[in-house]
Amino acid sequence: MRVWLRLPLFVLVGVLTAAVGELQYSVFIRGDWANLLGSMVFNAVYLTGAFVVVWALFRLLPRRAAFLACVILAAVAGLGVEWFLIGNSPWGNPDAGQLGMAAYWACLVVVPLIVVDGDARLRPLKRRIAVYAAVYTLAVLLGQWLLPAGDWRFAFHIWTVVIGYLVLLVLCVAGYLRNAR
Repeated sequence: MRVWLRLPLFVLVGVLTAAVGELQYSVFIRGDWANLLGSMVFNAVYLTGAFVVVWALFRLLPRRAAFLACVILAAVAGLGVEWFLIGNSPWGNPDAGQLGMAAYWACLVVVPLIVVDGDARLRPLKRRIAVYAAVYTLAVLLGQWLLPAGDWRFAFHIWTVVIGYLVLLVLCVAGYLRNAR
């Protein structure tokens, strides 16, 4: 796939990767549809810049090193966004789950990176990611529908985002390192 075709796919997959977590925080927890839309626009712009960094890293470093650098840079840059733009720093919001936020931002870049990679050995990983995304989304929607409003639903959405994106990140990193060369 040509580089100019990869960019829109990279951005679209990244925005979709973030969409369920953003839906949970923005709409299901806070009832703020405008924040959901704003987050999606911000994420699209962010991912456009991330694509350039990813592309450069894969030109400069061996494949596995470039991938791991992308994971680390995405997590750190995402924490920077959370801390300095959103206010979820350890000192500003001590209750914010730093590991979950780092995983969320890493997934925002890593999932589309894997999806746009043309390596045939990654096809099983791409299928696992798609199945995971479908199951996660269904679980979130069922939780929203079945759990009573209040503390149970709030805790469900907070913890499914944290655990859900951590599991997705582990799935992506382990699968990529095992299959890509």
